Amino acid sequence: MAASETLCCCEYENMHGDRSHLLAFCCDCEAFDQTCDRLLTCRAVPTETLQRLWATIHDRCRIPWFSGKGAIQVKLDVIVPMIMVPACLSFGTLGYFATIAVLMFMPIFMLTFYTIWRRQGHKRTPFFFVWGLTSVLFSFLVFSGFVISFREILLWEILLLFSALFFMFYALLHARKQPGYFSVVSKSQNKELRYRPSLTNGHVKSGNNFDDEKEFLELQMNRNEDATLPAEKVTWIDSRPIKDGKLMIKCNYCNFQRPPRAGHCNICGLCIAVRDHHCVWIDNCIGSNNHKSFLAAMFLFIFCGCYGSHLTLTTICTPEMYFDWILVPSDCRWLYEDFR
Repeated sequence: MAASETLCCCEYENMHGDRSHLLAFCCDCEAFDQTCDRLLTCRAVPTETLQRLWATIHDRCRIPWFSGKGAIQVKLDVIVPMIMVPACLSFGTLGYFATIAVLMFMPIFMLTFYTIWRRQGHKRTPFFFVWGLTSVLFSFLVFSGFVISFREILLWEILLLFSALFFMFYALLHARKQPGYFSVVSKSQNKELRYRPSLTNGHVKSGNNFDDEKEFLELQMNRNEDATLPAEKVTWIDSRPIKDGKLMIKCNYCNFQRPPRAGHCNICGLCIAVRDHHCVWIDNCIGSNNHKSFLAAMFLFIFCGCYGSHLTLTTICTPEMYFDWILVPSDCRWLYEDFR
């Protein structure tokens, strides 16, 4: 198809370069036909067929757009949680058994989707982040639209919950930023280390442990030196591996000598200063630049979940008072038809 050819809002250029239409979503899909045929005949579906089916679904998952370039492609790992979370939570309100079924189905579905996504060769995905964000926003809308309307929650309790939510999103925004990546670039055919997460004078701020910074500077000055250090000389906290009694300083993936407490992330594909772990729930590594904001976001998330659940249950259910100031939900049986 010519690059200058205008497409209507429902047309698009598929992965084979052919012109297609949104209404032809289920048409001419050989992988789908083969999958259905094998399932109906109780035969195993080859991995190659599943990969082609997944690629076809991902390519045809589009929405109409009026830019003259045709329908735009939507990311499955973004749109799926935005649809599944409200659908599952709404279904769970139908009754007791529906709630149990949703609680069992959701983790299985998340694990299955993530497994299929990884088998397609993808390392990073915002699936879990969008899932958690949609859950929080949907719960917030339910709380604002239904629970507050009972007019049994005090104003200061509402303000406390809303303020905690605001600061949680603020901390989460900072936790999603650059965690402290290193980058290795070529300059005059030599490897030069650029320390991105610089906090003071271009080097990592290591608190009161001056030995860490001193070691890093010495390693930068002598790049031809053996990239190991005797394990008995390691007196600081270090996440780098120890093999044959020696601390392995050089990263074999990034091909440069890492400072103390730095680690390589196989998902991000880079070394990170003071690396803790890669959190799939925020789709980012936790390192020197976002460790505090990540902990703050997690603490506020737990607080909002527990406090919001407490306000909801003590409002909708019949509460009991303990010690003249603690409300505890007592009887919630009337919420489900199964208990009537």
